[in-house]
Amino acid sequence: MDKQIVLVGASEELSTQLESMNARLNEAFRLYQTNGRAVLKKVREIVPDCILVDSSVLHKEESQIFQLLKQNNISYRIPVILLTNDPEEDNLSELFNLGLTDFILKPLKVKELVYRMNWVQEKLSERKIPEQGHWAVLNVEAKSSVNGVVLLDADGKVDWVNEGFEQIYGQPFKEYLEKYGHYIFSENSRGFQLMLDKFKNGEKGLTVAHQIRTKSSDKKWIETTLTPLFDDYGNLTKIIAVETDISGVLLEKKRTEKLLSNILPFEVIEQMKIKGTVRSKKYKRVTVLFADFKNFTGLAKTMGVDELISELNRYVWKFDEIIEKHYIEKIKTIGDAYMCAGGLPLRNYSNPFDVTLASLEIQKFVRNMAIEKEARGEYPWELRLGIHTGEVMAGVIGNQKLAYDIWGNTVNIAARMEETSREGRVNVSGATYEYIKDYFECIYRGKVRMKNNPEEVDMYLVNRLKPEYSEDEEGIRPNAAFRKILAKY
Repeated sequence: MDKQIVLVGASEELSTQLESMNARLNEAFRLYQTNGRAVLKKVREIVPDCILVDSSVLHKEESQIFQLLKQNNISYRIPVILLTNDPEEDNLSELFNLGLTDFILKPLKVKELVYRMNWVQEKLSERKIPEQGHWAVLNVEAKSSVNGVVLLDADGKVDWVNEGFEQIYGQPFKEYLEKYGHYIFSENSRGFQLMLDKFKNGEKGLTVAHQIRTKSSDKKWIETTLTPLFDDYGNLTKIIAVETDISGVLLEKKRTEKLLSNILPFEVIEQMKIKGTVRSKKYKRVTVLFADFKNFTGLAKTMGVDELISELNRYVWKFDEIIEKHYIEKIKTIGDAYMCAGGLPLRNYSNPFDVTLASLEIQKFVRNMAIEKEARGEYPWELRLGIHTGEVMAGVIGNQKLAYDIWGNTVNIAARMEETSREGRVNVSGATYEYIKDYFECIYRGKVRMKNNPEEVDMYLVNRLKPEYSEDEEGIRPNAAFRKILAKY
């Protein structure tokens, strides 16, 4: 009798090759071509000797056919062979777990195809299925799994539980249900009814995450994957629930996200999660701050390396704390230079005021530190600080060690404001001054020439908030009247 083969998802070239092989074998097999969605219907119709699956289906929704074939009463005994160009790329280990029987490398060879078909049929014929049907096979395969596996009927009644459940939960299944209950497996579970409704509406599988408590009262996060199984008439018969302990994964995820949050803005991280990439953006109003310590090279010669880094770190930590209160984004530090910007990645129009307030607070902190150092007989650190408001481009640079950075003439002018500033003072450009002049006391300093820029830039020293907007005598903390003004931006 001719061997019957169902071919799933093959290219026209492969189909032609198989027909040619068939002719050379004197019509030793009969070929039926179909797609992944219709394969079960074709299998029930002809009950083939073998099912060949082209690797092209692995990148489509049809990749679930391996599991569907394994769970079907008719196709369970039929060998499923994958035709592949690259076994490593196609992740065969996962496919074997889903029900793949064997694979053949392309291009196909007549003798190899015949040999493989005969060999896998011989092996499958040795597989004995007890009276309980292929659920007993599930029992054998899932028994040693480190995951918890639970088999439910269509009404939510638990038919069977593997040993992996107890390993995860720390106690037997029934004991756990009596003590704590379960989101899916408890009797009359609302969670199960929600899942059941979705399966009846066409969902092919669902995954939910929930927290459990073990016998030792430890908390774990569990991911439950539910897969519905249907009979040949499309009726829901069973549901397989696979439970995986994802506590370690979530912990590592939190650590990674915390690390990323120290490198990239939150909004940028969220965009990377959703889209995988971050596009550079143009911002029309951003206020950039540069700060640099006076004679840092000289200080480095008078201090040990560890002492110098520790002291610099103390200043940077405080700067970070101050700018965070004012909704300012830290961009980077280069040596003793500190750079941050207001108005990105979330746009706002209060950034000239935010950055100016932060700069006054930073200089106050540095002055207080200098007083302490002088009292101990140490050399005081002094800071130059410059600010400019204008247009910038911002985005993420690199694909290995990521960095959020900004570019544009605004950055150059802010750096120039810092270079020409005075120690202990806040030096702002004319552009920034135009935004803040009604609320801060400023002194005009004149103009400064920019490199590669024909126009000179006005400079102003910011002394303090005007008394009517200040909560303290130094004019650093805004009062309720000024905070009300800020809230409008």
